[in-house]
Amino acid sequence: MQTYRQSGLEVGADFGVSLLINLVTQLFFYGALATAGRSLTFAALLLGLAVPRRYAIRRLFNTLLAPGARQSRGQSWCEVGVDTVLAIGVAILLQRLFYGAAATWEKAGVVTVMLYAITTGRRYALRRVFETWQARREELPLCGQPSSSEV
Repeated sequence: MQTYRQSGLEVGADFGVSLLINLVTQLFFYGALATAGRSLTFAALLLGLAVPRRYAIRRLFNTLLAPGARQSRGQSWCEVGVDTVLAIGVAILLQRLFYGAAATWEKAGVVTVMLYAITTGRRYALRRVFETWQARREELPLCGQPSSSEV
């Protein structure tokens, strides 16, 4: 199981990468409308809301594990999926708020789906890196796999 520090570090690393991807995507899709002020404010609000949401979801999924167990790959995908569905709704609504008529439901949907397709893979990879880090630190087996002492 991750420590609180590791969960915070994982979410922080994800935040930095998310900020860069978000700003580039806004510029690509909204062009001149993606002013520095609008893009940064949108990204800060979207990602600012993501940090506590992701941390809460991470801690919630940790409560589903037995003490000392690691999260399986399936559980990692489930966690990322739950978070991504929530994030897509927030992103579409915020685009409509910040870009008005330019953010048609179709355009906002495409931007959001593209962002979160990248996000899903990135978050899964980060989740596995941190699970591996914790396992090496504690030398624990994956959840559901026998440890070397049980074999």
